[in-house]
Amino acid sequence: MRKLTRILTAILFVALAGPVVAQELTKVRFIHEWRFEGHVAPFLVALDKGFYEEEGLDVTIDPGTGSLDGINRIASGSYDIGQMDLNALIKYRDSADAAKIKAVLVTYNKPPFAVLTLKKNGIAAPKDLEGKTIGAPAADAAYSHWPIFAKINDVDSSTINFENVGFPVRETLLVQGQVDAVTAFISNILALKAMGISDDEAVGLMMADYGVDLYGSAVMASPKFLEENPEAVKGFVRATIRGFQEAYRDPEGAMDSLMKFNPIAKRDIELERLQVVASQCYFTDHVKENGFGTVEMERLASSIDQLATTFDFTNKPAADDVYTDAFLPPREERMLP
Repeated sequence: MRKLTRILTAILFVALAGPVVAQELTKVRFIHEWRFEGHVAPFLVALDKGFYEEEGLDVTIDPGTGSLDGINRIASGSYDIGQMDLNALIKYRDSADAAKIKAVLVTYNKPPFAVLTLKKNGIAAPKDLEGKTIGAPAADAAYSHWPIFAKINDVDSSTINFENVGFPVRETLLVQGQVDAVTAFISNILALKAMGISDDEAVGLMMADYGVDLYGSAVMASPKFLEENPEAVKGFVRATIRGFQEAYRDPEGAMDSLMKFNPIAKRDIELERLQVVASQCYFTDHVKENGFGTVEMERLASSIDQLATTFDFTNKPAADDVYTDAFLPPREERMLP
């Protein structure tokens, strides 16, 4: 009888403990800077495989419409954490009354900013863009860095006709010949391929290959969430890094996770998009040697100075104002598999 009582008590305890454990998960509202495409897969892998839950987190991930909007949403408290362009954050922090949002994990060791064109347009170097028409969405992160790109490469922007185009039609206008080039992420070259443009015909000029030495996007958190939930931030960073490591190890498996959240995506295109961004931006030689998320503070400070060559700062932030490594796990946990 006593044995039966103990068994029933244990069953009752487990039944009651389940909801308690679930209630103890810390809710994290996360927004990505863009829609669910191949390069977003590492975050979705972490969610799909339960990495966030293993860290005691109840994470929701929403797609975004760009870094400018996303940073404001984090600042307003609509989201706790997001992935946005670190350079957009640096400019945002220039305002004296800006929320003290801080990056905690840099995912783009090399920025994805690029100018895309077609081989037939005769654009093989930055100077070739003079006299051309460029489609550039006003909120495009790549376009925001055009002044640096132009200044370093002595491109006379006054000779260029910039057309403010919408994100959804940007690559279409290029293929139709209504513009000669567009500013975009390098991964958007896959949109050209989806429209029948061959690899030989598509041209991508990565700004980082022409002197724009910036970091790219980073995971960043609101000051309120950082202060109130430091362990949750550490857990989010750990789980996210695991998602990137897993996507590096098994990109096909990463596509399985992506398709669960975006079932209408073209799997082959998105796999190639992930591979382009992974090789060009995520998993650089520096990352392979030093671990994912490693930031050189001197380089970050230098990048802020580079932004200052074309952006009129009034309260220029220091590197440690916009980024901290306090939430990173040890280097050995950040190495690629």
